[in-house]
Amino acid sequence: MKIFSTCFALAVLAFPVAHADQLQSLSAQVGDITFESGDEEITLVPIGDKFSLSASTKGAAAWPPPKTRIDRLSITCDGFEIGKPMVLDHMAFSRSVCDVSFEKGAKSNGVAPDATYTLDKDSADNRFEITHVAGKIYKGTFKFRLKDGHGGAVGIANGQFAAEDRQL
Repeated sequence: MKIFSTCFALAVLAFPVAHADQLQSLSAQVGDITFESGDEEITLVPIGDKFSLSASTKGAAAWPPPKTRIDRLSITCDGFEIGKPMVLDHMAFSRSVCDVSFEKGAKSNGVAPDATYTLDKDSADNRFEITHVAGKIYKGTFKFRLKDGHGGAVGIANGQFAAEDRQL
């Protein structure tokens, strides 16, 4: 038993795990769809002056996966400073390397989603804000205008998120 306890203690020290200080959340109105994501489906990754915020439909990380449709939202952008609030308005989006995509009905195994929308950089509706920072927890709001490859468009409104940088 003593050997097991020692091995377990060493394993815990050798493989640190990020601690979740707060449950993450993300919600938005995407066209006529209410998009909600849960703690397990949200990833915030800041890298230098850039960040990536990704979210999938709440429950998508469960096993077995849900039989309902899975949607995915991805926001990547520059202008990020660790631990600081930020505002990206439509002018910042038009001149930056920001990208936003929404996959409706995302599939697994490399099958194309039902629809893919990407950022309309010319839209005055585009806005992303980090309004509150507490340690590694970032909260904010967003709205975007997205377009597909067939001339269709969809608006993302009332976007809110609370995401934690869970990198070690």
